[in-house]
Amino acid sequence: MPRCSRACRRSSSWPACSAGSSAASPPARCATDVRRRVAVTVAALLCVAARLHAQAPRVVEDWSEQPAAGRLPAKWSFYAREPNLTYPPAIVVNDGRRALWLKTERYSVRLARAIDLDVQHAPTLTWEWKAVTLPEQGDIRGEISDQVARIVLFFPPRYRPRMLGYVWDTRAPVGTETHTQQMMLERWLVVVRSGPAEVGQWIRESRNVERDYARLFGTAPPALMGVGVESHSEDARHASEVFIGPITLSR
Repeated sequence: MPRCSRACRRSSSWPACSAGSSAASPPARCATDVRRRVAVTVAALLCVAARLHAQAPRVVEDWSEQPAAGRLPAKWSFYAREPNLTYPPAIVVNDGRRALWLKTERYSVRLARAIDLDVQHAPTLTWEWKAVTLPEQGDIRGEISDQVARIVLFFPPRYRPRMLGYVWDTRAPVGTETHTQQMMLERWLVVVRSGPAEVGQWIRESRNVERDYARLFGTAPPALMGVGVESHSEDARHASEVFIGPITLSR
């Protein structure tokens, strides 16, 4: 039990309360002091717990729901159009890590899942990927706009979403940004990894989505409504292969 205050412990110095007196007796004051200390402690613990919860990463996907060598989780689906797949996307274990495996030959794969999350409360996007085959001549600045991998975020409005994508490009240097306006989509792509130097290695990336969105679209981001992963090789008429690891959003 919490210790009583010094005033409570000096009970011998307190005058005895007469009948009908409104003054609290020493035991009553001691009990009040204990309750106050307990309330303060509980409030502090709740505050710490809330802060830790806010800082804990929100797992967008860790590929743990499906068994290794299993098919795509049900919450993920093709968007735009489903290609004639030579290599269906699969959940695998690579270098001891669960991952989504994407491989294409002269086609592209675009997958997405719905998510409702305020990125102003969890602005840091973190993911892991491992490129195996980069599409030849891929370059977001030109007509052969193929990348081994894109991690993309979808924001309202639903009738014409805004897309923010982070890509591993074959030729365009890191920091390259391209803007596309289409009838049904407005899109910014940002090159965060480029070239073959780190092919075959697991790489961890991290971006501040709130800051990138505000800088590129000129306004604070609304709540996120979807996350996607892509791999492209149709423009290059070549191939691509990549492993996508866990994707999280956090403070």
